[in-house]
Amino acid sequence: MRIVRPGGLSNAAIARLFTLPGQVVSLLVLVMPLLVALYMSFTDWSPTHGSLFDASFVSFENYSELLVWDTRFTYAVVRTLLISIVCLCLEFTFGLGLAVLFLRKFRGKSLLFSAFLTPMMILPVVVGYIFWMLFQSNGPINQILEFLFGPQAALEWFRSAPTAIFAVILTEVWHWTPLFFLILLSGLNSIPENPIRAAIILGASPRQVFWRVVMPMLKPVITVAFVIRAMEIIKLFDEVFMLTRGGPGSSTETISLYIYKLAFNDFQLAYGAAAAFLVLLGSLMLVHLLLAPVRDQLLEGNR
Repeated sequence: MRIVRPGGLSNAAIARLFTLPGQVVSLLVLVMPLLVALYMSFTDWSPTHGSLFDASFVSFENYSELLVWDTRFTYAVVRTLLISIVCLCLEFTFGLGLAVLFLRKFRGKSLLFSAFLTPMMILPVVVGYIFWMLFQSNGPINQILEFLFGPQAALEWFRSAPTAIFAVILTEVWHWTPLFFLILLSGLNSIPENPIRAAIILGASPRQVFWRVVMPMLKPVITVAFVIRAMEIIKLFDEVFMLTRGGPGSSTETISLYIYKLAFNDFQLAYGAAAAFLVLLGSLMLVHLLLAPVRDQLLEGNR
């Protein structure tokens, strides 16, 4: 049966025609709010001051205020980066260890595999609430500490900055280590066996094979895992909101929580939009730096 194309259009043209409505919707849903928020960041608009387009244009005043004078913004950025670095290192370490263990065959492997991936499937707000309950003064964690070390071992986890930050980090590591585990396990399973066999034949020990053969070939996968997780953890909000609300004081306030408070507690939407765009630019720069080794490796391979 002969198919008659309208107007003699090619397959590519027909495909573009059918995808055009979806592209238009995506443009309206994603790009337009972004442009409105960008314009808002250059004004002094607040919901209590009438229309956005009647607000005064203040140029880069919001951005200069954030970068020069707003120490709370600076502390929130630094705090978010520190929490991110610690969480990424721990998640990578535990995820790599689990991935190496799961390369072997053992009884109950499929059941344990499903169990280790379960935390990743739970909504962040639910994870935050679960750990908020666990860290209560009469919760299971304090009861275990009292059983092991006596009543003096119980802590008020959310009343001091170090213990509150520890609770946030522990929650994040428990929640997202399965992501590293899954990505790294997939990468280990995709490594060709010939280089490993050649290294063993040449007399390399298992440790040398792992660090000098396996890890270099796993480098692109590790980079992708770090990029994916870094983009998510920079937006850390749900767990902190449920655990500490940024307290005590602002000692656990992440950048996303700070922007949320600016916009919806203080109604400084223009100022919050400027902060959000600064975080966006910083995130793009971070992703660019993280992807640089993989990009250079791909360019060298194409030469």
